[in-house]
This record gives sequence, structure tokens and C-alpha cells, in this order.
Amino acid sequence: MSGMLSFTAGALLIVSAASAQNQQANQSDWRINASAGAYVPFSSLIKAADTNDTRLAAGPAFSLEGLYLVADRVSAFATALLAFPTIKLGSSIQPAVAGPSNQVTLGSFTAGAMLSAGDGGIRPTLRLGGGLKFYSLDLTGADDQVRPTVDVGLGLRGVGIGAIEGAIELRYLLSSFDQSKLPTRGILVQDQRQNDLVLSVGIGLRPH
Repeated sequence: MSGMLSFTAGALLIVSAASAQNQQANQSDWRINASAGAYVPFSSLIKAADTNDTRLAAGPAFSLEGLYLVADRVSAFATALLAFPTIKLGSSIQPAVAGPSNQVTLGSFTAGAMLSAGDGGIRPTLRLGGGLKFYSLDLTGADDQVRPTVDVGLGLRGVGIGAIEGAIELRYLLSSFDQSKLPTRGILVQDQRQNDLVLSVGIGLRPH
């Protein structure tokens, strides 16, 4: 009887291992993520002497991301982000400047590496990358601009139903803003450092 039990237990272990191996082999190395959240700028576009700065206000943000597993717990990512903040005009902007609106379209395209810890359940992630960031202002006398940016982020990903997983992430976008693209007055224009955060919640799909 003990021999039979041992044989049965061994057979079950072999079948379980084979099933897990087969499931892992059938799983694609690709993953597609879609997320929504908030874009929050922390730096002024123009710092004024009277503290009436020109700056962006927070707005909604949406992103689409593709990841490819290149090594154990290391994925390459490419992410497209669109955000819609508004602009508050300060004292360094020409008085005659008007809309047609204070809406700003801000976007970025970044690529790099995504590191994850753990093999299942909730997994912490670290994003390291860079790319380009663009500004488009619906403002008379303002020009669009494209700037390089660094993309660093911390997040959590968790297994959901089947090939679907949930994710939450906080990203830090370090870039600069060319003040000469705005209708300024009375200042020496320069590149102003920008510190932006993007908080997003999304879902990922891992196709088979």
C-alpha cells in the first residue's frame, strides 16, 4: 500500500510540474498595458520675481505600453503617454496674450527596461528609461516644443484573471521647458527644469 501511495504521489508531482512547465512555455513574452491616471507638474514654466509664476496645473493622463520579456524578471518597454493639463499665465507673459483656451496637450514617448521582483502574486516593479516629451499649447504666440526626458517609476503588478493583470505605478518624468517658446516679457529666457509625476492605474494583457 505504501508503495502504491508513493507511486501515486510521485506521478502527481510529475504531472503538476509538466503542467506548470507547459503553461509557462505557452505564455507569450509580450504584454500590453493600458492605464489612466493623473499628470501632476511640480515645477513652474517661468519663475517670476513677484512669485506670480507661469505654471501648469494637474490634468488627466492616459498611456499605452508594450513590454517584451528579454530575461528573467527584465522586460523592455515602450510607452506612449498623453496628458491634458491647463496653463496658468503669470506676470512674465505679455499682457495682450489670450487663448483661445488655456488647454495644453502634453505627451511623451519613452523606452527602457522594466525590472520586477517575485514570481507570482503581487510583484514590485522598477522602470528605468528615457525618451522625448512634447508640449502643445493652445495659446496665442506660443510654439510647440519637443524636449528629452528621463522616465523612472515604481509600481506594483498583480495576477488577475487568466492573462489579465492589474497594475499601479508612480512615474517621475525629468525634463526641461524652453521659455523662448512662450510670449514672454522682461525676462532672460532659459531652459527651466521640469519635475513631473504621473500616477496611473491600469490593466495588462498577456496574450498566449
